[in-house]
Amino acid sequence: MGVFDSADEKAKKALEKHHLEDISEKYAEAVKEINAELAGSGAMEAGMKLSFAKSEEQLKVSYLRALVEQNWIIIRLLDEISKK
Repeated sequence: MGVFDSADEKAKKALEKHHLEDISEKYAEAVKEINAELAGSGAMEAGMKLSFAKSEEQLKVSYLRALVEQNWIIIRLLDEISKK
């Protein structure tokens, strides 16, 4: 994602990344908001790495990132179920 991408373009890329391109429109808006929130946490993660934060803290952030990725999968599967 480029620095000058619009919020809509970033949201579209996030949907594609997580294979949610065909998600219901009402949920797509929620994904857009989630992506905006996560963009801020990405900057925080980079700051932690640059500041040589404790490895325990970096591990916690890594585990939280894994949970976020699992949630994307759950969102995708629940959307598929709701369409059946």
